[in-house]
This record gives sequence, C-alpha cells and structure tokens, in this order.
Amino acid sequence: MEAIEKDKELYKEWKYKNELSKSVLSGDLNSYSKIIEKTNFLENLSDILSSFEFNILNKDVIEIDCNVNIDNIIPEEYPSVTKTGKLSIKKYTKTAYYELVKLYICGFAIRTARNIFGLLPLSTMIIHIETSNLNTQTGYTETNTILSVEFNKEMLNNLNFDLINPLDALCNFNHNVRFLKTKGFQNIEKINSSHY
Repeated sequence: MEAIEKDKELYKEWKYKNELSKSVLSGDLNSYSKIIEKTNFLENLSDILSSFEFNILNKDVIEIDCNVNIDNIIPEEYPSVTKTGKLSIKKYTKTAYYELVKLYICGFAIRTARNIFGLLPLSTMIIHIETSNLNTQTGYTETNTILSVEFNKEMLNNLNFDLINPLDALCNFNHNVRFLKTKGFQNIEKINSSHY
C-alpha cells in the first residue's frame, strides 16, 4: 500500500514538472517565475545574499537584482604558518582583500548567469550586484550598485571557465563597474533595461 502511494506521489510530481517544462518552452512567463521561485536562490544562498529579486522582461530577457553580504563572505584575516611552524593570524592588505572581493563578486555574477541560463531558455540576462554599507558621513546604511552586467548566453557559453579571470571575462559583455585597488568597488549606474 505504501509503495502505491509513493508511486502516485512520484507520478504527480513528474506530471507537474513535465507540464511546467512544456509551459517554459512555450514562453509562458509565469512558468519562468515558478522555476526561479522553486530554485529558491535566496534561501539556498542566505549566507551570501540579503535579497534576490528578478523581473522577467520577455521570453528572452530577465533582469536580476542581488544584494550581496560582502562582509559575510571574505574574512579580513587569514591563517598562516610561521618559519618556526606556529600558527599565525595575519590581516590582509587592502589591495589583497579587495582583490579577493573583486574575484568573488565577478565570479558570483558569472555563476548566477550560468545557473539561470541553465534553467530557462533565455538569450539575455542583466544582473545588478548591490551591497549595503554604512555611510560614515550620514550614519545610515546605504545600498549601492557595484556591478551591472548584460550577459549574452551564446558568448557566456563560449568562455573557458577553467582559465578566465572573472573581472577580465566581463569585458566580453556590456557592463558597468568601477574598481579601485585600495578602495574596492565603487557605486555605479545600473545598465538600462528599458529598451527590452
């Protein structure tokens, strides 16, 4: 009896996924939303993301806003071993720290694009990476856009991901970024998606 019930549940799930995939392939935007919501990026990446919002502009284009918790990702210190074999904790230099942040943020944007392109039959994806920081002049936390990229699926699929530098790879796409070696990412304008 239990096996029959389990079989019914599996068939019901298969039927739902089959119908959903047919709807996606026919360009139904509600089905696109269901697929992304079912993936639940915000919950799966809760230690990295404060928010994950998307807007499906048409059957070929999606716009995504991610708020990334940089402080939760990259530590300011790292362990090392001294010449005498003792464990030592060292603080990253500003340039080394911001280099890690740069690689992580750019790599995260590329990874997000690959994941969403793998789920949906899109040709273009615009990703805006934001972060929230304390403005010491006002005493308030502000959300700033630090990276905005318009990914083309065909171009992205042609990259050799084993050998790219994530920031250099963004030069293959329309993007806005301003990065300073000793200050990190600076606030930039989002790429305008209104022409879609």
